[in-house]
Amino acid sequence: MSRAGLVASLTAGIVLLVTAISSRGGERRAVCPSSLVPAYVNPEEILALVGRATLPRLLVINPASGPGAGPDPGYRRAIKAAQKAGSHVLGYVPTTWGARPAADVGAEIDHYRSWYGVDGVFLDEAASNETQLTYYRALADQARAAGAKLVVLNPGVMPANGYFDIADVVVTFEGPFAAYRDHRPPAGIAPERTAHLVYGASREQALQELTAAPSVRYIYVTSGTLPHPWGTVPEYLPQELAGFGACR
Repeated sequence: MSRAGLVASLTAGIVLLVTAISSRGGERRAVCPSSLVPAYVNPEEILALVGRATLPRLLVINPASGPGAGPDPGYRRAIKAAQKAGSHVLGYVPTTWGARPAADVGAEIDHYRSWYGVDGVFLDEAASNETQLTYYRALADQARAAGAKLVVLNPGVMPANGYFDIADVVVTFEGPFAAYRDHRPPAGIAPERTAHLVYGASREQALQELTAAPSVRYIYVTSGTLPHPWGTVPEYLPQELAGFGACR
């Protein structure tokens, strides 16, 4: 395809996505959707994202399945650039579904804040049952005491209602596109507090699903696949993010 043809194709795709997200058959969404992107990539790739016209509202960074053994100058530069461009950067911390020692999780929360000056924390592998609520409440309190503006929990499924009282955002779906097509959030859950992470989608599937996605505050669709779907930034990301411009 020629350069002119590629530009025209991208422009048409962006217009289509903006129109689709703004209106579904004339009916506006109850929630203005935005983006939460787990970008588990190297600093250079994050800087490449920053160089694009539109950035995710929430960007999760993951230097080494956590903050790593010490501060990385490359990640510091990339994080500062993303924040300057308007993204809120969250540090990835695994919790092993509540089995990981809280002291270890808390130490990594503090490292992200002191080493990188992140805006918040993304607590992955979060439990979903009521028995672990005290564990996550203590971690969220520690994160906020350390300066976190945002606490995101990722159980990847619909958790007990108490988790919505702990976190600012809860990821209630993480899975493949094939499963997401039939996913519908349960009634009674505030959509502005929820996020969905979808992988294994082609460009056409992603744009189609974003057109018909249920009302949810944060949604991210990628072409990445298991075992590491969030290590791939889809080539259609500019079109995906462009549709969220008015909702940032």
